[in-house]
Amino acid sequence: MVNLRWFADSRASALHAAGLLIDGRRLVDARLAGALAEPAERLRLALLAAELCPQEFFRHAIPLACQTQETPAGDSLVRLAAMAVLGAEPPAEVVAPQAIALSELLAAQEAVYPDLAGQLQVRGAPLAEQWEARGPGLLAAIGRMTDRGLLVQQADVALVFPALGGGGEASPAYNLVRIEAVLANPHAQLPEVVRLGWLIAQLNFDQLVSTEGDETKSLKRKRQLAGLALAPAALAAAEYVELARADLPTLTLALTAWRLVDETAG
Repeated sequence: MVNLRWFADSRASALHAAGLLIDGRRLVDARLAGALAEPAERLRLALLAAELCPQEFFRHAIPLACQTQETPAGDSLVRLAAMAVLGAEPPAEVVAPQAIALSELLAAQEAVYPDLAGQLQVRGAPLAEQWEARGPGLLAAIGRMTDRGLLVQQADVALVFPALGGGGEASPAYNLVRIEAVLANPHAQLPEVVRLGWLIAQLNFDQLVSTEGDETKSLKRKRQLAGLALAPAALAAAEYVELARADLPTLTLALTAWRLVDETAG
């Protein structure tokens, strides 16, 4: 049985939304999107000026936001994320513009949602209850149908604002998954607790599957493989615990709702 630690961090939410905006995604909350647009762009420019890939920065910064404690305006989060990308301590002059942009991003989010961390805890309560009831059985079934080595003993779950109206991502390097804290399942036939189990099952995937070539491409390929390979297993496990059906229509829905690569759906 996996032990979960639940987090609701406003910094993780701001970074999650900013990363989506930088990737050209449309947020469902127009007011939040408008507030974050300019500071997110300034953060993007600050990262590019430091020759940091924004996608790689967010891949580290979001889980680090949950696993490090600091004041919102502190620069330690930026420094740690930049160091994870660069593999070395970044110069202070590199960190400063990014820290300022992050502070502006957090202030913009705070202006729209003053008590976001508290709201996320309320929003995430139903998901946590559903997980307690069905989650352990769901993961156990995934392990039986695939490889028990996929099942981590413990993991962190970061609740973030539902910028897309339902979404999430696994961060194996940090043994953490983030999931948007929606108040209701966007798709009645595909509960969000199944998405959560699918994400948690991906945390050990990179240790079981090897890929060759460039390290960055290899990691990206592993993430794609993890999502695609485990989607049918997650649905089969969900059917076993009476959460969802394991049929082609539900799999098609999962590939769309869980935002797996469109061209591989066939």
